[in-house]
Amino acid sequence: MTKVRPVPFPERNGTEPFNASGVAQVDFRRFVFIDNKDPTALFEMTFDPGIFAVERIHRRPLAGVGKGMLRDPEGLTRVDVHGEIFLVVSSSLCVADGNRRCDGLVRVRYSPHGELPAEPMAGFRDWLLAREPALAAAGRREPDAGGLNVEGLTWDRKASALLFGLRGPASPGRVTLVRVPADVGGARWTTASLGQPELIHLRLPRPEGTQGIRDISGDAATGEFLLLLGRSTSHGDAPFRLAAWHRADDHAGLLDVTFHRTAKPEGVTTFPIDGGRRILIVDDAGGYAVL
Repeated sequence: MTKVRPVPFPERNGTEPFNASGVAQVDFRRFVFIDNKDPTALFEMTFDPGIFAVERIHRRPLAGVGKGMLRDPEGLTRVDVHGEIFLVVSSSLCVADGNRRCDGLVRVRYSPHGELPAEPMAGFRDWLLAREPALAAAGRREPDAGGLNVEGLTWDRKASALLFGLRGPASPGRVTLVRVPADVGGARWTTASLGQPELIHLRLPRPEGTQGIRDISGDAATGEFLLLLGRSTSHGDAPFRLAAWHRADDHAGLLDVTFHRTAKPEGVTTFPIDGGRRILIVDDAGGYAVL
């Protein structure tokens, strides 16, 4: 059994630790992650040659994302289209502070330097809830009251779809994903770029409290997905775990990985190295781990 204890980032976001969520690889030693308290930028970290330690972190402002266009960013994934790298950032889509709706699905054209051109999709939350009545009621409740809370995001290449992971609502022994076909490289980034959503319910092998999905990472070569699980509400006591899921199955299997009690993992991605694959985890307490 592997026990994960994140290493602190070598830098902070101003005076505060990075509140790191979704993460994606953009080059051999470069990865980008979200700070969900800073919705106007992505953060690019560069590793040492062995991909063991972070050497530096750069703030990459999102050009085109104004105030309120992306609230509570949680999910991040990479999509490759005709040799161009797109990054898609998603909001939690939750209700906060009684009536504030967190919305946002942003397409980013990645470049190695400077500001990142970004396009928010107007009305994504309303579009999704109108097409998935099973989520509409949860969309009116706050996360700790069993409301909608979307934290995971990855690209399902075989289906040409975005795959969202729900932290909530959740029930013991089950987690839920939403698959949304998307034309990520299209000329316009609007809800017309999206296809009909599909809910996917997965069984977990042994319930450990009520767990939700905190992030997802897809492996295009194998069709397998890595699920980062954790408590579905802030007052829950379910442990963080890693699970593997194949898109043809209706269940996920737990991996032999646990997390130190101080860990708060929020983002996960797999990446190739030396003929194998490694796992990178980022932590909303300001740390990371490479497995």
